Amino acid sequence: MSHQRYEFARRKCIASLPENVKRLFQFVESKELTLADEALSENHYIQLLQQHSPVLEAADKFKMEPAEVYTAVQRIERYLEDRAASYENKLKFFDMTEELQLHGLCQCNDNVKYYYFYDNN
Repeated sequence: MSHQRYEFARRKCIASLPENVKRLFQFVESKELTLADEALSENHYIQLLQQHSPVLEAADKFKMEPAEVYTAVQRIERYLEDRAASYENKLKFFDMTEELQLHGLCQCNDNVKYYYFYDNN
């Protein structure tokens, strides 16, 4: 559950970024995830990153210098690490599985749980 909480917090932090910064970061992250999905091993992933650099592609798309893109992405990742961890600790969550089952809104399945995240910020 803590991984899901962290991912939820991270997505909220990304959504709060200025639009141009958010688009740059999401572009690079999307390219990295695509390459990770294609990779057969960690070494293959590194080779794919070198052959199809998300930073170089972003530099071309956003009309920036590669060093600017790299620095911006690193800065955003540091921000997300700090901010998402802090935000995650403030999140409250409730297991809604039984409530949803009582009202017939979900199937009875022991392997699936339904949670409600509450952001009191």
